[in-house]
Amino acid sequence: MDIYQQRFQRAQKLLATQQVDAVVVTSTPNFFYFTGTWLESNERLQAIVIPQQGTPTLLAHEMFKEQVAAAGVDMLFWSDGQVAVELLNQYLPSAGTVAIDNSWPSGNLIQLMQINTHLNFVDSKDILGALRLHKDQVEVARLKESGKTADRVMESLAKFIKPGLTERQVADEIRSQFKQLGVSKLSFDVIVSTGDNCAIPHHVPDGTVLQAGQTVLIDMGGIKDYYCSDITRTFALGQPSLEIRTVYEIVKTAQQQAFLAIKPGVTMEHVDAVARNIITEAGYGQYFTHRTGHGVGIEIHEEPYLAAGNFQRLAEGMVVSVEPGIYLPGKFGVRIEDTVVVTATGAERLNNFTRELIIKP
Repeated sequence: MDIYQQRFQRAQKLLATQQVDAVVVTSTPNFFYFTGTWLESNERLQAIVIPQQGTPTLLAHEMFKEQVAAAGVDMLFWSDGQVAVELLNQYLPSAGTVAIDNSWPSGNLIQLMQINTHLNFVDSKDILGALRLHKDQVEVARLKESGKTADRVMESLAKFIKPGLTERQVADEIRSQFKQLGVSKLSFDVIVSTGDNCAIPHHVPDGTVLQAGQTVLIDMGGIKDYYCSDITRTFALGQPSLEIRTVYEIVKTAQQQAFLAIKPGVTMEHVDAVARNIITEAGYGQYFTHRTGHGVGIEIHEEPYLAAGNFQRLAEGMVVSVEPGIYLPGKFGVRIEDTVVVTATGAERLNNFTRELIIKP
């Protein structure tokens, strides 16, 4: 039995546990999760109907016949002139509860609700979300390779950055380095900031010139074999001020202690609190303005989230970013981020590029 058939079986077990009769899979990442095919059919309906019992059915437009292959499913290709949602309905139970992919356009769902008034529709968080929350061995292996690639790019950047370059030039170099390593698509738009731009957590690189005495924050990731990486490092240009050194050490400590707090059974909120309390006790609490981390996988932001108020518990196989930061308006900012996987007894970093402050002359 291949990994995809195992995933179908896990989905059906969850359907039974949740007392849901079927789930409709439609988004490109979820479609890939069950088939290994990355299909972007745009407005054309693509779906996998997974019943609680029996064989799943895959529906796609006939123009994708040569692209789609999946073991253990019935294949059905529709053509122009057919109403795809009506065809989909034929493979749903006549009554009961059906989970719908959270990323399915509302127009399609409304049409389906009008066609079949006997079904109760729920979101797919407890089915598809729960499945993708726990990475299997294949996924963890791919995420590790993706993380290693990001480390290699960061290592090259540590040698590349210097006063006189612009943020855009550094961003261009990141894209070039990833491409040289066979990664043509990034996990997200590169973040490169220097000086007071570093106080903007998601600053868009512009023509600002890197100068001695400033920090340079680089947040980046690439998609390797369909799995994302995510890493952030902050560098110093020239001898950093005492304040920069102090803030850097606080963030580094917060990041390390949050990492050490990660293990099965611990709540997401607790990990966030570990990092946040260290920064708050140092007097910078108001300058840590975002959650401590987010899930990373096929998508760069997915469940779970290391955030205040999230009492969900960590479990083996979950993969999250750990990225506390301090952002001082008009001055500078520091963020340190690694992606980590939860193990049976703790956590393992998927990024191992140094977290010590690198000072560029």
